[in-house]
Amino acid sequence: MKSKLLFTLCVVTAIASCQRYAVTLNNQPVYSPAPLYKGYKIADEGLAACVKQAIADQKVTEPTALSTLSCTFAGVKDLSGIAVFSKLRSINLSNNQLASIQPLLFMAELSTVNLNENPNVVCEDVASLETLLPSALIEANACSQ
Repeated sequence: MKSKLLFTLCVVTAIASCQRYAVTLNNQPVYSPAPLYKGYKIADEGLAACVKQAIADQKVTEPTALSTLSCTFAGVKDLSGIAVFSKLRSINLSNNQLASIQPLLFMAELSTVNLNENPNVVCEDVASLETLLPSALIEANACSQ
């Protein structure tokens, strides 16, 4: 009885500590983690690398599960494709080479947006984002007067 309990405890501990790995017993799956989300297409290399890392860090299995994205000093120039992550609440894109931020205009869940040190950002887009998200904290020092 004691050995059976100990074996069960070991199996449960192994499963709990291996959340990212499939666990099998006698070639039968005991646990298989959900695969990380890969169904996005982002052309900008800097943004794609940043999104890939965020998905891995946050163990994102569906696009609506990504809530935070920090892509500072990533060389991001284009935000095309980011809209698939429609439930983003916080995005930090400071110190990049962004001009257009139009994909952010369709992300209604944003509460924090950092666009500082993007000297070419279109200030009209920033103003539109501030209008669409009146309670959000939006920083864009290139558009400060």
